[in-house]
Parts: sequence; structure tokens; C-alpha cells
Amino acid sequence: MSNRKRRGRGEASIFQRSDGQWVGSISLGYHESGKRKRRTVYGATKGEVREKIDQLKTDVKAGVLPDGSAITIGQLLDRWLQTKKASLGVRTFEERQAVIDNHLRPRIGGMKLSKLNSLHIDGLYADLANDRVGAPTIRGAANVLGTVLNYAVKRKLIVHNPAAAVAKPKVTDREMASLDDEQARAVLLAAVDSNVFAILTTALGTGMRQGELLALRWDDIDLRKGTIFVRVSLAQTRDRQFHVKETKTKASRRVITLPADAIDALTRHKATAMKAGLLAAPVFCTRNGNFLNKTNVLRAFRGVVTKANKSIGSAAENAAVARLIPETIRFHDLRHTCASLLLSKGCSLKAVSARLGHSNPSLTLRVYAHCLPNDDLQLTGELNKMFA
Repeated sequence: MSNRKRRGRGEASIFQRSDGQWVGSISLGYHESGKRKRRTVYGATKGEVREKIDQLKTDVKAGVLPDGSAITIGQLLDRWLQTKKASLGVRTFEERQAVIDNHLRPRIGGMKLSKLNSLHIDGLYADLANDRVGAPTIRGAANVLGTVLNYAVKRKLIVHNPAAAVAKPKVTDREMASLDDEQARAVLLAAVDSNVFAILTTALGTGMRQGELLALRWDDIDLRKGTIFVRVSLAQTRDRQFHVKETKTKASRRVITLPADAIDALTRHKATAMKAGLLAAPVFCTRNGNFLNKTNVLRAFRGVVTKANKSIGSAAENAAVARLIPETIRFHDLRHTCASLLLSKGCSLKAVSARLGHSNPSLTLRVYAHCLPNDDLQLTGELNKMFA
């Protein structure tokens, strides 16, 4: 029987192999199964191995889980997704999953989490750019990766987030396609006889998000008072499934006063729905009373835009310089139009922010500052009066 004692936790064994490489092995306690946790490191010199052993001891003292060394980034991404499935909206979850499956997993999914460093992340962003992935998508991938690595830090799988030291790609804000007064009127005139007239009029008159409009029920609208109560929103998944969810933020749950033209359009729209027996269906629905597909709404809207542009071009003295509506306009740009027109007329920033359902007027100011009227001359006039 040997009297040699077993090495305890934290005690290392270092030796040199026949090929000259140095090997170090350290005990880090036991798994729940009772099996000993051991880590093995390699180096060209005994000193290099000793440094790695010391770093392992430091990591253990810092609370880093030894098992984290065996996790791949792909496994970490999957684990993070599972933890977020219940808290993220259906569409948001799909977007995060798409970023992971299309951009992160194929490039770094097989790498060990413990090996990931800032140089790898630099290379990831460069590879995405070389593959002609757009800057907004790369920044989205960077945001997801940073969030996932922060999750790993909180779970003590790694000591620090290697993405924190890497600059994210810069993204130029997309210019909003906002309509002016003439263009907005042309759109409504072109839509009068279409099946999207009511939704376009309501969108321009309220600044509501498309999901909020498509989730509306007649119980949410009081035509006598001329108000809409926004309480839910409609999400549409990639496989065309619909999900009614809570509004985007607490501030998004709001009451909006309708302009007269929107009240008239909704009154006529309700009469039509009553004749068709669709009062129990969504306000804006298919002939069968189902939710409208966003793609179909956009297609119909752009058809109206094409008709409106013909009217704008024929009415202009010089058709070559007529301010036509971009054919690539989004339905969401009607929300921008409502906000831009109200602010350009000098309406209260706070009131417009509340109408849009923004969580803070500072967000409204950041997005729409360029729409505010320049009152510098008026301010100077008031100062002259004060100090005259």
C-alpha cells in the first residue's frame, strides 16, 4: 500500500512529455455526480504552464464556473435563447434567433467560450462586412452577442465580456420618408374608393403603429366621443401566424382623440362592417373577419401611392420637378408623417410624444428635432421687447 496522499483541490501536477511539451493538471473539486473536476493546460515551458495554472486558480476564486471552459459559443447562444423565449415577444424572439442562426452560429458557434477574445470578435465583424452583410445587421449581431456574453459573465462562465472592448459598427440613421401636406392629401384622395381608406386615414390622423391599428377592435373605438383606446398590438411571425400582445411600452397604452376625417372614415367603415356581420372581428380585417397580413396592407398602400403620384405629377406645373412620394415608402412612414406634420405646425412636443406612445419626450425630440420650426427670429424679437 502506498502512503502517498492524493492531491487536494487546487493542487497542481506539472510534468514534461517526451515530445518536450509541458503539461499541467489541477483539481477543481467535484461534480454533483461525485466525479472529480480536473483541468489540463499545455505550454512550451514550465513557467507558461505555471502561469496558466495560476490563472485558473484566480478564475475559480472570482467565481468562474470551471464547467464554462467546456461550453461552446453555440451552446451558450442556445441556452440564452431558451431563457429569453418566455420574456421576449414572438417577433422579437424570431429576430434574435435569425441573427444567431444566420450570422453568429456559422462563424463562431463551434468555438469554446473560454477561448473567445476581442480579436475573434473583431474578425467576426470584419467577416460579416466582407460577406456584404449590411451595417445595421452587423450592429444587431453585435448587440445580441454582447448581451449573450453579459449573460455568461453574470452566470460566472467567464470573468469579463470580450465584446465590451470592441467598437460596434457605426450605422447611419435611415432617413424617414415623411409626407408633406400636399402628398398626404393626395394619398387620402387616391385611397377614397379603396378598401384601405379607413386604415390610412386613421394612421395619418393618429400616428399609431401598424401593429396597434391591426389589433383594434370596435370596443376600443368610441365614435361618439371620437377616441381610440390603444391597449394591445398585433405581431406577425415569419410563418404568418398572428399573436395579440401587450403594447410596446406602458406609455403605448393610451387614449387618442381622433380628427374629424378619421371619425367620418371609421363611421362609414363600421357601417360596412355591420352589414357584413363583422363587428366582432378586428376593425381592419379580411372579408372572412381574420387579421390582415402586413404584406398585403403594404401592397395595397403602395398601389394607392402610385395613384397619388400620378395625381401629383399631373397637377404640377413642371412634372419633372414634382415632389413625388418614394415608391419604397413603408406603412410605418405614415406614423412619421403624422408626427412630422404636427411638430412642423408648432404643436407641443410633449403632446405629440404622448400621441405617439413614446416612453419619453426626449425620444421624440431625438427622432423629430429636424421637424421643429425655427423660432430663432421670434425669440430675438421677444428679447428685444424685454430689454428695450
